[in-house]
Amino acid sequence: MAILGFAVIRGNGVELKTKGGAKLNPGGYSRTSHGGGGKVWGNSKKFEAPALDFKLAADEDVDIIELNNMEEVTITFEGDNGLTYMITGAALENPAELDEDSGDISGRWIGRVCKKI
Repeated sequence: MAILGFAVIRGNGVELKTKGGAKLNPGGYSRTSHGGGGKVWGNSKKFEAPALDFKLAADEDVDIIELNNMEEVTITFEGDNGLTYMITGAALENPAELDEDSGDISGRWIGRVCKKI
């Protein structure tokens, strides 16, 4: 099996003009240790939703307003190493941002469930 080199991101089956640097968090629990007096008394956990940070090429056919209006999207993260993950019920956490200097549109998809497919 190959090591991940790049990923293709799709929204509802349509390939997005993905630039490098995407980060997939499949969700799960973040944990915090609680202690005092040089001892850990226990841990608490908090559920974190699945998320995908992305950068898209700000091409003439990539409409940031249309992107911001997408809700209940199925996002797929297809690695060149053969692994594919799907986030369902996704929407942007905050409006995507257009960076004039880099030519990027960046944002973060959050969803309900992430599955390996």
